[in-house]
Amino acid sequence: MFGHFEQRAVEARRAVEERERQVPLEAVKELSRTVPGAIDARTAMRVAGRAVTVIAEVRRSTATFADLSGTGDPGVLARFYAAGGAACICVVTGPTASYGSLRDLDDVRAAVDLPVLVNDIIVTPYQVHEARAHGADLVALDARLSPLVLEALVERTHSLGMTAVIKVRTRREALTAMELGSLVVAVDALDLQTLATDRTRFEQVAEVLSPEVIRIACGGVRTPHDVMDCARSGADVVVLGEAVMQATDPQQLVAELVAAGAHPSLLHAVHREAP
Repeated sequence: MFGHFEQRAVEARRAVEERERQVPLEAVKELSRTVPGAIDARTAMRVAGRAVTVIAEVRRSTATFADLSGTGDPGVLARFYAAGGAACICVVTGPTASYGSLRDLDDVRAAVDLPVLVNDIIVTPYQVHEARAHGADLVALDARLSPLVLEALVERTHSLGMTAVIKVRTRREALTAMELGSLVVAVDALDLQTLATDRTRFEQVAEVLSPEVIRIACGGVRTPHDVMDCARSGADVVVLGEAVMQATDPQQLVAELVAAGAHPSLLHAVHREAP
């Protein structure tokens, strides 16, 4: 019997097959060669004077809110996030459960000069080329994929000049991510069964990562206090998702979290050198 992730992977593959019938892989590869080169996202995510940087997310649904599609134009939101000081914009492009699309990615890419991260259930190399063709700089990959598939996707991502971000939930997955050469690892602290955030999971998983790996904390970040807690737990970056999509002033919320990441009390605690 399929679990939740496996079912989503099947749905993602079906969606990809439909898109590939419309635009063949060779055509997508050609498009990916015509766009400007990928931005160095790792440099953007480690900034002097900030213990933690912020990735702000554009998405049309969350685990607790089924449909956020009316919250605003993706490009406009991205400009708000950039003005607030976000280091990177994440775009959820999954077309099924997430209600996202590559059009959202296009809108964000046209709106900002920041690195853009594509967040979808990536299961084939087609999606990696597709992300690059639409201007992505980073691609989120899930550690629950089979090792051979994950390795191939990491290699393809890096070969196109983008940064692979491997999302993990366990120490074993974190070690696997490093073995595959990923220098950016996102620890998902959200329990999809209870919808509760377990911040201790981040600490437990992140402590096995080597110093040069950028550590991203995902799940439950809503306030400056949350950002400071993540920093003290070893995070380099936090993802601001549902909270910013619901905020009446997204630029202000991003600015508050960015300021928290540069709080003087945190700066002396940063114990990893930037790569």
